[in-house]
Amino acid sequence: MSQQANVTLNTVVYVPNGTSNGVATWGYRGGGYANSFTFLTEKMTQTNPDVVRTEFKLDLPIVDTVGSGTSAIGDLLRRSQVFITLLQPANSTASERTDLKLRVQNFVASTPFTDAIGNLEPAFG
Repeated sequence: MSQQANVTLNTVVYVPNGTSNGVATWGYRGGGYANSFTFLTEKMTQTNPDVVRTEFKLDLPIVDTVGSGTSAIGDLLRRSQVFITLLQPANSTASERTDLKLRVQNFVASTPFTDAIGNLEPAFG
């Protein structure tokens, strides 16, 4: 089990908030408004003796910082969320886990993934 430490995502530093009911949480509260607090969570379970399930969730709220005719400063305008679920055999080798980690890192850097986020464009064939 690894010790919780700061996690930096695009220069935003998420600090450990501890673990409750098996869910580790990191948070960033630098936005100044409660609605702008952003969190990263991790939950790992092994309900099936053969499979370890790890679930990550990144919650990114967008709040009004200037006020407008339809919202006030601090109002939640919209929210982006990312859910990543890993299912791994409990008896997988270190080599297999390293291979999976590298493939996920490469996938996140791939054109289909970056176009889906950056341009809201699906892949087509």
